[in-house]
Amino acid sequence: MASLYIIIPVVFHLICLLTGSLANIFILCLNFLNWMKTRKWSPVDLIINCIGIINLFMQGSIVFNQICALLFLEFYIQVWVVNSLIVMMISLALSSLWCSTCLCCYYFVKITTFHWAWFYKIKVKFPVLVPWLLFFSCTISWAFGLVAYWDIYIESSLLPANATRGVSYVNLNHKSRCDCIFQIYMLVASVPFTIILITASAIIFSLCNHMQRIRKNNEGPGNSKLSSHIKATKTVIFLLVWYLIFYSMLNIIFSEEGNSLLFLFCVIVASSFPTGNAIILISGNRKLLWKLKHFLCIKQTSVNVEVTATTY
Repeated sequence: MASLYIIIPVVFHLICLLTGSLANIFILCLNFLNWMKTRKWSPVDLIINCIGIINLFMQGSIVFNQICALLFLEFYIQVWVVNSLIVMMISLALSSLWCSTCLCCYYFVKITTFHWAWFYKIKVKFPVLVPWLLFFSCTISWAFGLVAYWDIYIESSLLPANATRGVSYVNLNHKSRCDCIFQIYMLVASVPFTIILITASAIIFSLCNHMQRIRKNNEGPGNSKLSSHIKATKTVIFLLVWYLIFYSMLNIIFSEEGNSLLFLFCVIVASSFPTGNAIILISGNRKLLWKLKHFLCIKQTSVNVEVTATTY
């Protein structure tokens, strides 16, 4: 039974790694080809590329952690190995959440309209601020993540092979020396999610108002502009729900014992975040979705010219 306790997550992580890696590599390759043509990155492409790279490393570190726990126990139970993997997974998870916050902030600035002078100034200057926001997001995530290397210690117990049907299994329980590091991580994760919640809600409210104005102009339910805004609203809602699930899983992971079934379930769900994130970004971006359908030889009745949330 203990062997299944770790084999099932490894299989699931490998499936997510394969799917998520293909999706993220597809995004990065397509954006790189566009850069070869234009020799410049748009702010949204820069953010999405950063999220894609972080998600690739995040999935790789999770799979590496599970494989080491299953196949290389003598190497895995060393303190520096476990702590290094914890630092990588925590830092990359926080980086992904903070960079996703940058994406929502960018959509918020581009889509919403407020008649305030300072808001128009932000609209103009925000593309220049994007690289600095990404740098800040990764820096603050790794700064807090590195603390875990010296604060977290491991209580481990090795289950014998005869108790696990021939497979030895190490049971790790992560403890904090200061008894506050996990609460700090919950706070660090709460700040970007709060920003995501506020900006995504404002985007949805703005898009809904815009759709109502289109309907009042009697442009009809089949109008392409109305359809594009409905698609944009759905994309933002999917992103918000997916971020909510990821944030909830992180909070449970930071508060649960490492050997509980709930902890295992939350790790599995959280590890699928990069895969789901990439799928939502592709489905919500007309350029990426059109290229994917073309690559998969899916027949399209007409050229999609809709402007979706992730097109900006």
